[in-house]
Amino acid sequence: MDYRLLYTQRALNDLAEIIGHIAKDDVQAASRFGNSLIAHVELLARFPRMGGVVRKRPSVRKVVHSPYLVYYRVREAKRVIAVLHVRHGARKPPKSELRPERG
Repeated sequence: MDYRLLYTQRALNDLAEIIGHIAKDDVQAASRFGNSLIAHVELLARFPRMGGVVRKRPSVRKVVHSPYLVYYRVREAKRVIAVLHVRHGARKPPKSELRPERG
């Protein structure tokens, strides 16, 4: 049984910003890239452990859709994948990725 994908508002904002940025130069390229990124993320519904565990944040995983990183969390009990954030791989990692989780 597949997992259900849920996008946080932050992830949706990230996607809109990325696609909007690409569209400034080439609308068709933005559409193609957006569709391929979404198709890649949709694979998580069938393969939730496809991405690697984020160092120091074991409850968060990330998958690469070059040059972007898609951060997500697997919620086993609810069979949900929560897409948390999408960011360019060349950017400095967020502080939350570098800080160990408490627990």
